[in-house]
Amino acid sequence: MATDGPTPSPCNPAIFKKGKGVCVVDGSSNAVERWVRRVAEKAKAKVDWHYSGGRANVLHLGNEASRQRVLKTIEELEHELDGRVLSIGGPALYRAGDKVPKGAIAVDPDLGPIVGAV
Repeated sequence: MATDGPTPSPCNPAIFKKGKGVCVVDGSSNAVERWVRRVAEKAKAKVDWHYSGGRANVLHLGNEASRQRVLKTIEELEHELDGRVLSIGGPALYRAGDKVPKGAIAVDPDLGPIVGAV
């Protein structure tokens, strides 16, 4: 997790807990923070992010119309990110506290729970 200045505020707790993934990006913390704030502002939506496995996991909280505005805005502003958009549309990367299926032996930050043979 790279930083390029003061550490941004933590992810909004409501968005972290209930938000759905809209994209995953690779970038330094302040570059991602500026970009995500711009996406939220332009889309007029609740959007925030946090690092998960070294990647910025961008989450949205709202209805389907709001989500579609966010996805459209992500595509429109992708070129403004000082970093790289790795995926758009979700699902979100694994977050601490997510349900893990019985028999999970590890959690990959990109793939989620890995279930071992029984």
